[in-house]
Amino acid sequence: MKLAQIANTQLRIAPFRPLLVRLLWLAASTHCMNSLSQKLPSADPSAPTQAPVESLAPASVEIQSLDRLEAEQQRLKKLTEGKPKAYEDRVMDPADRPPPRDGNDAPPDLTNLGVRSVVVETRFGTSRSTTDGLVLRASEWGLRNEYRRETINHGEWVLQADTHYRSGNSVVFGGSTGRDASPTASRLTLRNLGFPVTPSTFADTAIGDIQSDVTEALSRNYRFSLGSSNLRGISAQVFDRDFDLRVGLGKRGALVGSPYPGFESRGGSLLWVGGTVRSTNKLFAGFQLNRAVGLPNSSNVLNSVVDSSDNGSRIVSTAASVGYGYDLLADGDKKARLTLISSQTTGGLMAVSSRATGVFVEGGLRSGRFRHEFGTYKAQPYLSFGDYSLPSDNQGAYWRLDYIGNRLSWGGGVEVERTNPEADSSRIESRRAGLSGNFQYRVNRDTSLGSNVSFSQIDYLGSSAVNLGKGSRTVNASAFYGTRFSDFGRSRFSFTVRRNETLVANAVAATGEEIQWEHDWITAKYETQRPELSTTLGFARDRSSGETQKYPTLGLVFRYWTDAGYSIGGNLRYTSRTGNLSTSRGLAGTVNSERSLGDGWVLGGSLSLNQAVLQTTFNPTLTPQLIRSSDKTVFLYLRWQETTGTPYQSIGLRNLDTAGAGAITGVVYFDANRDGERQAGEGGAANVEVVLDQRFRVVTDKDGRFDFPLVATGRHQLKLKLESIPLPWGNVTDGGLNIDVPLRDLASINIPVVRVGQ
Repeated sequence: MKLAQIANTQLRIAPFRPLLVRLLWLAASTHCMNSLSQKLPSADPSAPTQAPVESLAPASVEIQSLDRLEAEQQRLKKLTEGKPKAYEDRVMDPADRPPPRDGNDAPPDLTNLGVRSVVVETRFGTSRSTTDGLVLRASEWGLRNEYRRETINHGEWVLQADTHYRSGNSVVFGGSTGRDASPTASRLTLRNLGFPVTPSTFADTAIGDIQSDVTEALSRNYRFSLGSSNLRGISAQVFDRDFDLRVGLGKRGALVGSPYPGFESRGGSLLWVGGTVRSTNKLFAGFQLNRAVGLPNSSNVLNSVVDSSDNGSRIVSTAASVGYGYDLLADGDKKARLTLISSQTTGGLMAVSSRATGVFVEGGLRSGRFRHEFGTYKAQPYLSFGDYSLPSDNQGAYWRLDYIGNRLSWGGGVEVERTNPEADSSRIESRRAGLSGNFQYRVNRDTSLGSNVSFSQIDYLGSSAVNLGKGSRTVNASAFYGTRFSDFGRSRFSFTVRRNETLVANAVAATGEEIQWEHDWITAKYETQRPELSTTLGFARDRSSGETQKYPTLGLVFRYWTDAGYSIGGNLRYTSRTGNLSTSRGLAGTVNSERSLGDGWVLGGSLSLNQAVLQTTFNPTLTPQLIRSSDKTVFLYLRWQETTGTPYQSIGLRNLDTAGAGAITGVVYFDANRDGERQAGEGGAANVEVVLDQRFRVVTDKDGRFDFPLVATGRHQLKLKLESIPLPWGNVTDGGLNIDVPLRDLASINIPVVRVGQ
């Protein structure tokens, strides 16, 4: 058969063909056989006999041989034809898009991201002050404007503009009497916070009325502070986890007036450059240069107003430090720092040139529940850092130990200091020693007791003893017992003894005893309504003036909300006008009230009576420089606030499982007896910077009050900037305080500052 012959011919050449040709041949043969079988009759036995196969017309099949290239081309063609079609990205016409099933499917409004807030507040106040029989009066009108804008890639922008107009005596509202005193003063500041230079590097900048800054390695730690000054200029800080760089310059001045202080020039200018480098093992090192020129004179009276005949002095200061660790928050934490300071003073009215150096060594240790703070120092006379006078012409050491337990907490400290260690007859020579101790024991959730005692003795030496006497001894001791009566509220009984203690700088030292009963009338069933009502009844025996006086003392702390839109509160204390056992006399304290008018409008007022004023001039003995005043001030204010936009985050760092916002209000106060609770008569600390979540900042007013009006719900941290707390006061703890902000509600907190070393 021809088919068989063709097959045999192809099989003879198969060994010389590629394997692909064999497969093609087999496929063709199979196809031909199938075609022939379809044309053959069926194999039915009943069918008639058919002709032999040989009589059929033969089928002719020809198989073309393929070389290697052609075979590969065929393979690629088959692969291409069998490949699935490529994906086509087709854009749906918006008209053809089905509507969302609910509101949650709608896309966010990206054009409204970023919070924008505006606050406009105006105040009018009048004050009356009596000094040595002389009555001084003044009135003041002020306007505050603040704008905040949050951006995702350029940080947060804050613009603040304050102005006030004063009539009457300039010193009543904290003004000056020098040549630069003016009935009007303003403050304008633009800040950019958290600008991302890189994903891990940020920058804070400010221009306008600012404060001088100190790099992180030289920041205040317990007893040591390089201080800051008010300036009109520009500053910048660039930082990340490993470094901190700060620069700035400006004209010196002071913020005066109330309630919106304005900038008044004090003469001279200040320039600073500083930086800190940190390593992963908690080591750090820092350096800063401060240059102050045109200062009032070279005698370091740097807060006075420049006289027209003063050519000014110049102070160039350098400071360097190396250290390890930061805060003592956990068991095993350690910290240490060595700081070297040098200052060169030239020029001025006295035409003198002097160089001074100082060495400061600080350390700390946390071992279990024990916390140690210790240090030593030595500074030559007239040591300064820029335009800020440092405690100098002294040498000394200190050590403080605190034990913090679940029920029992106690602590103690010792300090020694020598003034004028070179025994120069032209300067005061003295020796001072101090001891302090405190304890508090919580018997149960309702009952606690404790005490606090401090002892200090100053001995004058050499020629100083001839002029000032042998010295003086100061004692302050107090004890308290507090308990809760079932439905009657919480009571606290205290007894205080003072011996020759300087409470205010413009009066005799306090000597006497006082017993008090303080009672909190708000029991647990009312606490969800957030009212406060505490009264204090006391009796004092005052021997400060050499004659014994006996008189009652009264105190009242209250706050009440008639509804969600109106509140009234205050802190008042009454003592005899002849008494010296407190920082105030007569009726003293503050009363404030506020009413929400809707649509962002708020109307409020405050009354301040005979509040002790913190003196800002330098105090080389590290005792509180409070001035007893007879000022009576009334303020009325009207505020409008509007917040728009969707926040990238609300003010304060938000927890992922919370929503909405509330507000925080509070008071920073001087905790004189170190018990952690504010009593009537414990005044507020003015101009202290409060930091929320290590980012957002406000400054307390003259009564120590502060507000964060829009804060994300959930838990937040509040800390005080240590440099803003006047020495010898300091933080209670390094870790700050936690506060829970409720939804659409107000959280209140009192933050104490205590005397360091006691």
